[in-house]
Amino acid sequence: MAEIIISPLLQVVFDKLASPMLTSLQFSRDCMKEVEKLRATLAVIQAVIEDAEVKQQKVKKVRIWLRNLKEVACDIDELLDKLNTQALQRRIKANKVRWSCLALEPFPSNNIPRKLKMIRRRLDDIAREMSQFQFAESVGYRRSLTIEHRETGPHLDESEVFGRKENVDVLVNMLLSSTTGNQANVSVLPIVGIGGIGKTTLAQLVYNDQRVVAHFNLRIWVSVYNNSNLKKITSAILDCASVNKHESLQIGLLQSQLFESLHGKRYLLVLDDVWNDDQDDWEKLKYPFKGGANGSKIVITTRSEKVASIMATMPQYMLEGLDEDACWTLFKQRAFAEGEEEVYPKLLSIGKQIARKCRGVPLVAKVLGSLMRFKREESEWSYVQDSELWNLHENENKLLSALRLSYSHLPVHLKRCFAYCSVLPKDFEMEKEKMIRMWIAEGLIESLGDTSVTRKIEDTGSEYFNDLQLMSFFQAVNSCDDNGKVKFKMHALIHDLAKSIAGNEFLILGHESSSSTLTQDHYSSGPLSDLAQVRHASVVCKFNSSWIPEALYAASKLRTLRLFSPGNDSGKVVPSIFRVFRRLRVLDLSGSGIRKLQKSIGSLIYLRYLDLSDTFVETLPKTICHLCNLQTLDVTRCHDLMNLPKGITKLMNLRHLIIKDCTRLTRMPSVKMLQNLQTLPVFIVGNKFEESLFQLVHLDLRGELKIRNLEKVGNVIPDLCLEQKQLYSLKLSWGNDEKSDLFSSSQSSEGCPSDNGNAEALLNCLQPNDSLRKLFLNGYLGVTFPQWMNNITLPSLTDLVLTDCKHCVILPALGQLPFLKILSMQGINAIVNIAGEFYGHESKEAPFPSLKKLTFKNFTNLETWESPAAREAFACLDTLTIIGCPNLKTMPWFPSLQHLELRNCNGRILRSAAELDSLSTVVIDIFPKLLHLPQGLLQNSPLTSLTISSCPQLSSLPWDLRGLVALKSLTLRWCEELCALPRAIRDLTSLESLEITECPSLISLPEEGIQGLCSLRSLSIENCCNLTSLPKAIRFLTALECLTIMYCPNIAALPDELQHLSVLRSLNILSCQELVSLPEGLQHVTTLENLEICSCPNLTELPEWMKNLVSLRSLAISDCQNIRSFPTGIESLTELQHLSVRDSPDLERRCEESRGEDWNKISHIPYIYVGSSVLQNRHTAATKSSS
Repeated sequence: MAEIIISPLLQVVFDKLASPMLTSLQFSRDCMKEVEKLRATLAVIQAVIEDAEVKQQKVKKVRIWLRNLKEVACDIDELLDKLNTQALQRRIKANKVRWSCLALEPFPSNNIPRKLKMIRRRLDDIAREMSQFQFAESVGYRRSLTIEHRETGPHLDESEVFGRKENVDVLVNMLLSSTTGNQANVSVLPIVGIGGIGKTTLAQLVYNDQRVVAHFNLRIWVSVYNNSNLKKITSAILDCASVNKHESLQIGLLQSQLFESLHGKRYLLVLDDVWNDDQDDWEKLKYPFKGGANGSKIVITTRSEKVASIMATMPQYMLEGLDEDACWTLFKQRAFAEGEEEVYPKLLSIGKQIARKCRGVPLVAKVLGSLMRFKREESEWSYVQDSELWNLHENENKLLSALRLSYSHLPVHLKRCFAYCSVLPKDFEMEKEKMIRMWIAEGLIESLGDTSVTRKIEDTGSEYFNDLQLMSFFQAVNSCDDNGKVKFKMHALIHDLAKSIAGNEFLILGHESSSSTLTQDHYSSGPLSDLAQVRHASVVCKFNSSWIPEALYAASKLRTLRLFSPGNDSGKVVPSIFRVFRRLRVLDLSGSGIRKLQKSIGSLIYLRYLDLSDTFVETLPKTICHLCNLQTLDVTRCHDLMNLPKGITKLMNLRHLIIKDCTRLTRMPSVKMLQNLQTLPVFIVGNKFEESLFQLVHLDLRGELKIRNLEKVGNVIPDLCLEQKQLYSLKLSWGNDEKSDLFSSSQSSEGCPSDNGNAEALLNCLQPNDSLRKLFLNGYLGVTFPQWMNNITLPSLTDLVLTDCKHCVILPALGQLPFLKILSMQGINAIVNIAGEFYGHESKEAPFPSLKKLTFKNFTNLETWESPAAREAFACLDTLTIIGCPNLKTMPWFPSLQHLELRNCNGRILRSAAELDSLSTVVIDIFPKLLHLPQGLLQNSPLTSLTISSCPQLSSLPWDLRGLVALKSLTLRWCEELCALPRAIRDLTSLESLEITECPSLISLPEEGIQGLCSLRSLSIENCCNLTSLPKAIRFLTALECLTIMYCPNIAALPDELQHLSVLRSLNILSCQELVSLPEGLQHVTTLENLEICSCPNLTELPEWMKNLVSLRSLAISDCQNIRSFPTGIESLTELQHLSVRDSPDLERRCEESRGEDWNKISHIPYIYVGSSVLQNRHTAATKSSS
């Protein structure tokens, strides 16, 4: 049931009623009286609103009362928006700024008292109704739901647990480790995850594991849940640790007795389902635990990363969901009696789809499996497959109660922010800053009344987001944006929870085809018949148009519209959006493919957030400058955008002007009047005053800033006071550093002596704040670097990139930067020697204590790189890349270097590389004169990956490879003189991947060497034109899963020994012109799943024995013009899912749908691609069968 959360909105309205904007309208005395009455009534309602939000769960009339209150509050908010907009309009006019007719139409002053009085009377009526509910006034923070405590114990039925063995082993090893657990420290291991993921089950498995039982003298299990009473928790632990009951004792006596009970014992304590995030409570609770013996451990299970961070002394264990197979097994066990699934084979395929809905959450697998236990009709199972989890009413309580626990612990300001996230499509990867800006645009962030200059509403939003993440509502994902920022998403079930809470105010619509039929997307949370109540909507367009479903126009109160249409090439947005949805606060057109924005967008006077990122817009209409409430304008990666309108200076509320990666943008409008502006990632210096650095003097910029075209700054340099701004990233560029011409222009690489002096003076004046984390200098024209590039001025710096600083003759003293992790330097051509000044020779501290990645690129004159005096230098360096340094012959020794990449360098540098004994990855590329590898380089026992490419004179590898005991990947490319592999490759017993490409002198592979590769899983041979055969010893590659043979024109046959490859899953044969047949032995490889044959003109048929390839799932035939038919046996390949036939005319004709001679042989395959056509896919097949 959707929950109505209104308290944040009431606070926003209350604050607006006190806004100075209202007084600027010069209301009549009657109007001001109405405003005061509204405030007074709202204050009375605010005092009890939290209790009302709690009671709505049980009292239906309270929900109706809250809904009516919300309608009135929204009307007040919209009226105040109109009035505030008019006040802002007058302020702009007072400043003599032009305003066009598309702005807010005059609001007749005689209507204001009447409208205020009507709304005030409605609010009074609602206030009078409060007495019947007997609401209690708020006395502080309250939980919004009362949910029955789920008592847990240490025992479980292990026959219902699947897929957790690896998790158990990891945790048991952590518990048995020697992590300190003595009297000074208590070792605490948190298990963290969303509700229903199996935290308690995992803790039970670990608790009962025989290794744990044998290791600990005492094991205690206590179910905590929402119990913050220290006495009760201590008493419960003591009850398990001793035989007596202790309920009547004081807390001090309880703790003393618990201390004595644990004294000298190596114990394991499990605290299950912990919610309390009060650190003081934990400090008091843990005192008795210090009495245990060394090695004692505490395991807690919690949904909150905040709780875990407070209590943990060991790394948090983030519990992920079950894999697909384990989830299916669990579901199947609940859904079928033993052996019963064989009676209902049709239900199995549907059941697997239902199991996928569980998204790895065991609780959902159990609930849905139990639901299907007594359903045996195919239609019943299909209904569940196609339904939202929350529509399965008989199980709603079980699923909702598990997840609503987390929601119930949120304060009200977080509840509404979380519910707003239901406007995102499922599995959508969100950016933190964008979500915060949308929350602000919708008025969901409460103003704390902090008058501090440094405290912004965005900081409060960031705290909101972090709190939701710590409570596992948001999860960080691996993918990042171009700047390395982590993205987030909601687990599928958390997204479902958001939808169930949000109700009919939020809607996501989808479209399945190019027809005009409206279809409600499976994400959608509200009925289409109730669109008048919708205030936030996303439209997912899956075809090439800027389609907006006509029915959505009934949602006239829409405040948020997000258009997801990645295939849109129509170039424009339907103008009716701006005509109908006049109340929009948030409009997100990112990635929609639009090329033009209509002038009518200027009528959206309440718009606060406009996202045009990743679109093809070339210009913005001047009317965009009428959006006086606009807070965020995002045109990131609008590569075709050529200019911004000059009138943008009118947008007095603009806080974020995001113009990153706009490669064609060459000029900036004046921004000095935008006093609220705090995000301006790029500023382009021009020749005019309104394009000069003086525009930035009074702006309180935060976050990241790139200043381009600094060579255009004259002799008069303004004081930007960058050291007083809150920047985390600063990029300073002489010239245009955009992707289109990366430092290719002469202005970024050349300069007269006077330019050098100006550049040095300018850079001295651009000293950043001491909290700066990332600094980039591009095309700097100076000879020396500024004094502020040191550990005193930049103590927080983590990333430093110096590119094309061609005139600099000495590197800055960077070695003493305490937190520098990434250092990349490119194109500093004048550097000849790297010596002590680079390390900070006047310091006694070891240089580069935190550096992890170091890159030198195109130091064309660098000859020597001296070693630092301190052997502890580069203590953390993990990755070293040296590219285009042809004169560099030596390098220092690095104690912990794991990844080394050397490209286009002097061959003598490999001698230094051979002295490194910790390498795990080595890349050697473009060494045109290299004749042999230093022996020591291949005696590096930790080495796991070796790539050697573009070494045209390398004729052989060393004959002794016994030192490469850990090597898993070996890649040889473009080694034209390499004529043989040594027999010593048999010693590479850990090798899993071998790739040989463009080695034309290679005639054969060594039989004796190949048979020793017992771990090889992937073998790829490409463009070895003199290779005539594969060795028969290939039979010994029993671990081989993937075999690829490409562009080997002299291979006439593949060996029958392929039949011994018992786990081979993929075979790819491309451009082997002499191949006349497939090897007979291949028919015995029953594990083969993928077979691709391309450009084999002498291959005349596919053998009848192909029917024996019972596991085959994908078959692709292309450019094999002499294959004219499929064998009959292909009909029996029931696992075959994909068939592709291209550039084979005769075979294509025989595969024509319905009339082709081979159609009946292949018609059972779900996905068929012939030529450029898709003849069949699962969707169309299902449509045909249903008809």
